[in-house]
Amino acid sequence: MRTLGKYSLASFIKFIITAAWYIQIFFLILLTVAITFKFFSNTTAPTPETVEVRLTESRSIDVTTASVAENISAANLELDTGKLTFSHQSSKQIIGFNLLSMWIAFSISLTVTYLLRKLFKSLTQNDPFVVENAQRLRLIAFLIMLEPVTSFAHDAFVNWFIQHNFLLDGSGIRAHLSIDLKTLFVGLIVLVIAEIFRIGARMKEEQELTV
Repeated sequence: MRTLGKYSLASFIKFIITAAWYIQIFFLILLTVAITFKFFSNTTAPTPETVEVRLTESRSIDVTTASVAENISAANLELDTGKLTFSHQSSKQIIGFNLLSMWIAFSISLTVTYLLRKLFKSLTQNDPFVVENAQRLRLIAFLIMLEPVTSFAHDAFVNWFIQHNFLLDGSGIRAHLSIDLKTLFVGLIVLVIAEIFRIGARMKEEQELTV
């Protein structure tokens, strides 16, 4: 099987990426409609939530809600798994935050998928070393490195929410905060590959000018 060109491995990967593109758009629309409907509805049913946390002391403790957490109930901490589960009356602030977080995650994913579609389209045309592909790979690298940063910001907000809404008997509690160094490393690798494509595109242009 050929690597580049029509009916090649590149064209097969392009087909998969295109399918993933439309699947992501479908789920984005579906989730947006569902969350937006919940935002404008006047439902009073509690919404369950689960947050990964860590304790400052590893021992059995009781979790209660703070006095400011009027809409939160049924708080429970699983010490073995480090998961804090609770229910809350759906508020526009929480729904809006979830909607914003979802849109940021999908925006990054859709942009990367779109750039990959364009990249593999040029590969199926046997024209990989062009300046546009170097620019696409560079943008993909920055978006990949942006993902763990946005995840950390999301977890930091969750950490603030937990500290202001829950009380523990004799122990502190905080959300699991960490930067995904593996994803950052992958982004750096893609950045290096983008530079290789840029050099390849420049060498190709110089060769075409000398012919």
